[in-house]
Amino acid sequence: MKRSPNKGSFFFAKNSSSFMENFNSERRTIMESNVIDFRTKEQKRAEFKEKVHSKLQSGKEWFERNKEVVITLTPVVIGGVATITKVVGKHINLHKEESVKNLYCYDRSLGHYWRLRRELTNAEWLEIDRRKKNGERLADILEELKVLK
Repeated sequence: MKRSPNKGSFFFAKNSSSFMENFNSERRTIMESNVIDFRTKEQKRAEFKEKVHSKLQSGKEWFERNKEVVITLTPVVIGGVATITKVVGKHINLHKEESVKNLYCYDRSLGHYWRLRRELTNAEWLEIDRRKKNGERLADILEELKVLK
């Protein structure tokens, strides 16, 4: 029984050359990643500076070639950056307020905030309420619950 070269055999499939090309390229990248870099810090720094300088130079050239695009897009970009800054700032402030609310407990008798290790559960708040009604101090209750930082 004779097999056709297109069917049944892995190595004679139509796309076997692309498989081998992929295999060889992956092997090359693995081998290249194992190469040890013997350059000194000064050489690496000089190459990095050269790359940054060339990128800046190409950016300047692009700006010079596309002045019309830059002029029309500048107000849009500035407005977008301002909006993003405002939204992120509000988000950060909200997060800070929430963490202060959840991680501090105010003691009215002392006029002091107690810093907590973690957020209190509802069961712990109920126990605090019950024990405060019995006349215990908030500081003692929080210390016994081991939630003080």
